[in-house]
Amino acid sequence: MTVDKIIALTVPVLTAGDSTVLQPAELDDAERYLNLVEDNYKQLTKWLRVSKPPATVEDRRKAQANDIANCDGGKGYWWLIEEDGKLAGTIALHSVESTEKWALVGYWLDAAFTGKGIMTRSLKAVIDWSFSELGLNRVEIQASLSNTASIAIPERLGIKRESIRRQSEVINGISLDMASYAAFADNWPPKLPSLALPSTEIRVDEEILLRQHVASDYDLLWSAFFEGRDYLGEFLPWMSAYKTKDEYTRLYTTRRLEQDNFDGSCGYVVEYKGELAGTIGFGVPNRDNVIEVGYWIRKDLQGGGIATRSLEAVMTMLFVELGIHRVTIRAATANLPSRRIPELLEFKHEGTMRDGAYVNDEYLDLEIYSMLDHEWLARSKNA
Repeated sequence: MTVDKIIALTVPVLTAGDSTVLQPAELDDAERYLNLVEDNYKQLTKWLRVSKPPATVEDRRKAQANDIANCDGGKGYWWLIEEDGKLAGTIALHSVESTEKWALVGYWLDAAFTGKGIMTRSLKAVIDWSFSELGLNRVEIQASLSNTASIAIPERLGIKRESIRRQSEVINGISLDMASYAAFADNWPPKLPSLALPSTEIRVDEEILLRQHVASDYDLLWSAFFEGRDYLGEFLPWMSAYKTKDEYTRLYTTRRLEQDNFDGSCGYVVEYKGELAGTIGFGVPNRDNVIEVGYWIRKDLQGGGIATRSLEAVMTMLFVELGIHRVTIRAATANLPSRRIPELLEFKHEGTMRDGAYVNDEYLDLEIYSMLDHEWLARSKNA
């Protein structure tokens, strides 16, 4: 049985909008490419293994010739990105596998051209060509999890994150976690699955893990509720239902049953350095594809950014993996620590819901915050 292979093609000129053109890299581009690398060398070395720019244009021409030769025979395809005729960056297909029909794409942009959607359009143009003309089945993008500008680009195109490879790259002696994204020819442009389900576990960073409830959380949660009753009960109406451990047991069991079998909402235990720190969760999307998120963190762990980091991870999962359009958060007007979290993540403050909650026999005003999918995906000014 023979396996069809892709056939090497000449690197074409690609257009990515009215002002953006992807030109095949040529030997005569050596000088201006050298200048581009020199201008961005410090920033590039944070995320990429970049050789120190050659001392002379002639040395760069030799390196350029070698880079172009490495693309011969369909091993790779390299473009220089021009914006209104000016060199703005570069994008390339690497490690092209002709039998398995997949390749890895890499890119970077000059700092002066960021924030204009140039790389997003360029990546789309390269992937379009890779599937329609080159015949690839799969295109991968890999970037440091900390490089929010880079990972925002595939996310903006709806490309799903497949995995996080922990400490898989070492740049300047620092181990980086790498996010891996993949686009597929049979689902391009990407369409969201009809029954997308929340992740059962989210590793936020080295300190924080979001996971599903387990039986051993029962006593830990009761202790957190009991010890923080005054603090939590000031703004959370459901705390008043947990007056005794018997009431807590009954309501905890009922809630787990409802969540597992009926209502489809999702809640996570927030683990901080291996211990229960709080919870974060959300309800079922309504018919308008809108969801509400809620959270609480133990008083003794306030101020460490735990809730902010956890919410950021949940938001990315909701928008990128579940395809949610709008996320809302409600917080009591007087609950400044809770309000600070959506404000730090640049949620829009929509207004005040007067007497929106009834807590401890008193009506409280609520502040309403929201984030839309396109706002979240465009959150990095450098993307």
